[in-house]
Order: sequence, then structure tokens, then C-alpha cells
Amino acid sequence: MPASAATAATIYPFTPNTALVDAFVARRGGVIGTGGKTAIAFRCDHHLNQFESRLLPLHQKYGIPVTIAAMSQMFRVETGTNGSTNLSFPRLQALALANGLEIANHGATHTDADTSQRLREEIVYSRNALTASLPKLPLELFIPPGVGGTQYLGFAGGKTQDSFQKYLAGRLITQQHAMSTGYVPGYWPMTGNPLDSMGNVHVGIENADYARRGPDFIAAARRQGRGVCFMYHPSLVDDIDLEAIDGFFAWCSRERDAGRLEILTTTGLMMSSFSTSSRHDLLSATKSFVFGWNGWNGSAANWARRTDSGVTYARRGALSLPLFKDVPVGASAGSARQLRILMRSTTGVRVKVEVLDPANPGSFTAAKTVTLPPAAGFQQAHQYVVLPLTGTPLVRVRITPLSGGELHVQEPRLLAA
Repeated sequence: MPASAATAATIYPFTPNTALVDAFVARRGGVIGTGGKTAIAFRCDHHLNQFESRLLPLHQKYGIPVTIAAMSQMFRVETGTNGSTNLSFPRLQALALANGLEIANHGATHTDADTSQRLREEIVYSRNALTASLPKLPLELFIPPGVGGTQYLGFAGGKTQDSFQKYLAGRLITQQHAMSTGYVPGYWPMTGNPLDSMGNVHVGIENADYARRGPDFIAAARRQGRGVCFMYHPSLVDDIDLEAIDGFFAWCSRERDAGRLEILTTTGLMMSSFSTSSRHDLLSATKSFVFGWNGWNGSAANWARRTDSGVTYARRGALSLPLFKDVPVGASAGSARQLRILMRSTTGVRVKVEVLDPANPGSFTAAKTVTLPPAAGFQQAHQYVVLPLTGTPLVRVRITPLSGGELHVQEPRLLAA
């Protein structure tokens, strides 16, 4: 190691806020194993008017979560068509809970901070304001804004891990947040230790050519046993770009359903591990209904358990009620989760899948309607949610047939994402 590198490592050791990191890990139940599959994440940088009208429908269509880089003053400073004024913090929070939208601190105003006081305004006060405005969501992640001038007094977005100790901006970020992205080059490590991902960079897909190259970036990461975070600014996405992103999302969805790819939030990608399959499931530690109903209301709701070719599933009957299970949220409150259900119908059927607060559905309900065409094999359905940080001690996963027809359901998973 060159002397200069050794000196830098000695003078500027990376020092995380261990209490915040421990809570960050506990919320997700530990490592998010992918069993050798590459994991990816998507990030949207503010401009929420265009996000809600143009990009969010694609995320909903393909069941793909996204991390929103949000500014505490964005509804004041981002005006016009490409601004954020069509939304509000209550609306953003509701969208986040129901769609698995992780919210990250992106500063207060997206402008340079050239004094220590201004740095505190952009990093510390911004997080405080976002936390107050989004009380049901954890603010664990900082996403450095690209700014000119002094670039946060030399921090420049965090180009090395020691930037987070060397510069005041980096120290403030680390003191106030469990994790941060940045501009450290390369694909994401997928070691299961989130600190290894501190400061990792993104790949932009707001340009159609880059969006079409998305599979190539994933292939390159896969060869290295690593992951990728993709980013776009909604205001820079024109119709041609949007079509390319749509195609990339469709490809990612197919790869996920084929078992070759995992799609996580940005912080989920930080917790991902290429070398294990261990992944926290809030619903069950078992692999199927083979060991019983495991807390589901199957018998009471007139569903039957059946086993074909080694696969155990719940079979809907003529008088069946909705199938559901209630589970305490506990330490998982505030975590992004992926509801993953395998279903099949030989006749075709419409099904509503939900994650909700059974005591107060109005405060938290995430629902998706799935249309199953007639098929002999099981098909995957995905719904990403964020479990409320406060006010919802218990969640219910519910499966309700909306039309007549045969329906088989393997035991659902509510996985850390």
C-alpha cells in the first residue's frame, strides 16, 4: 500500500453511527440473501410531479420498488411541471407505504453548503424536517445531491469511504444516518455487511440508450457476484426514454420471476448477500403449508390443504372466505417488504392481495389485483410495501378471490426488501 493511502486510512478511518446501523440491520432481520442471484435497486431523484404521473405507474405495473431521494423543502423550491408541488408529505407517505417507496434524505434545497452552518441546514435539519413530515417512515439513508460551488466544502458527494470521515459533510451524514450512497466507483459488493456499500455509486437510466443497456450492466455485475443501483431524474425522462425504461422494467420482472434476479430497495441492496439464501420472512419460517396452516385461517375460511408433486398449497372451495394471517410487526416496523405469492388457476381468476392494518385499515392498506389466466403452473405475484414505523403493531396479509374459478395458493412470504 502506498504511504499516502496508509496515512489516509489512519487519519480518516470510517466511523459509522453503530446505534443507527444496528437498528438498520435489525429492521431487516439481518442479511438479505439472494442465493447466488444478482440484486438490483432503483432510485428516483425528486421531481415528484413527473414521478407520480409517469414513472410510478411503471413501478406499480411491474411490482418494482424505488427509493425516492427527497428534499425537505422540495415542495417550496421545485415548482412548475417538473417540480414536486402536486404532492404533499402526507400523500408521499401514503404512496411510500402502499408501494414500497423508500424515502431518503437528499438535503434541504439541493444547493451548495459553503459553511458549517449551511451544512447542518442541508444535512441535519433536513433530516429532522423529513422525519417530522413523514412520521411513519424511517429516514435511514442519505443520498448526496450533485451540487457545484464548494461541493459541500470539498465532500463532492463522497468519492471514497474515507470522505465520510475526512470532510465535515461526511461526518454529519454519518452521525445522522445509518447509511449513505455516494460516488465510490464500481458495482455494489453484496457481502451482507451494509458498511461495505457505504458511498456506492449508481448507474443512470434516464437516457434511453442507458436504459436499454440495463441488462448488460446487470450481466457485468453478475459476473463479479455483485449488484447494481439504477437512478433516474423524472424531469429528464422524455417519451423515448420512458419507453426504454418500460422495456427494462419488463425484462427485470421476467428475470425475477424466472428466479435469476432479485429486486430490492437501495437499503435492501446494501444488506444483500450473494453467498447465502438467508432472508427474513415476517410471515413464516417454514417453506410451505406442509407443516400446517402456521397461523393462517385456512380451516376456518374453508380452504383445503393439498399436495401435488411435492408442492403443498391452499385450495379454494366453493364456500371459501378470504385467506389471511395476522403477524406482529415488532422490530421490522419501518422496513420495506416484498409480498411474494405463488398462485395458479386452471380456469382463470381475479385475486386481490393485501397487506393492511387489521385494526385500522384506513391508516395502512396496500392492495393489488392480480389476474391469473388459465395455466397449469404456479405464477408469481409481487407487492412491495413499507411497514409503518409507528401505529401499526400488527399487519394482516389477505388473499381474496374476486371472481369464480379454481385457485391454488402456496404459502406467501413477506420478505425483507
